[in-house]
Amino acid sequence: DRLAVRSGQFFSWRFLTRADWWEAHPFSLSAAPDGQRLRITVKRLGDFSARVRSIRPGTRVIAEGPFGAFTSASRRRRRAALIAGGVGITPIRALLEDMPGAPGDIAVVYRSASAADVILRDELNELATRRGAEIHYLIGEPRAPSGDDLRTLVPDIAERDVYVCGPPEMTQATRATLRGYGVPARQITTERFSL
Repeated sequence: DRLAVRSGQFFSWRFLTRADWWEAHPFSLSAAPDGQRLRITVKRLGDFSARVRSIRPGTRVIAEGPFGAFTSASRRRRRAALIAGGVGITPIRALLEDMPGAPGDIAVVYRSASAADVILRDELNELATRRGAEIHYLIGEPRAPSGDDLRTLVPDIAERDVYVCGPPEMTQATRATLRGYGVPARQITTERFSL
């Protein structure tokens, strides 16, 4: 049977290794599900994520889910803006891959503390080119894209559905900025990542 999962959703993953079998960790899909595999991208942020690199292919996994409503099912508008902070780019990358839209309908804004912290850049650039999407990288502090950044990069942002994923502070600040621009709450979908 096929698993009913959509880009933007997450699972609680339990890797059945000697060190980690007892503890589950939430990770979003970082690629559109294709019916054969589920892909996650794990950024090294703590002890567990550091150990993930040593997990051998073929290790058994228990995955609970899918969870979350951070999917294109909430679309109300033809055009969308996808805003990511840090590792919040993982579900955004999956949405960019298969979110319905014609060339020019999707814009991505990716805020990262440093150029070295940008992940999936080559894939994002390739997907943006293939989909006819705009992609903008904002490097440095502050963590949230400023109001001026958003209005300059996506001038019609109030007319789009907006998806925001990142650390809680970034997500809250971006949501407040969007509401200040007159983006209705029903057009804003958020997912917060925290340790």
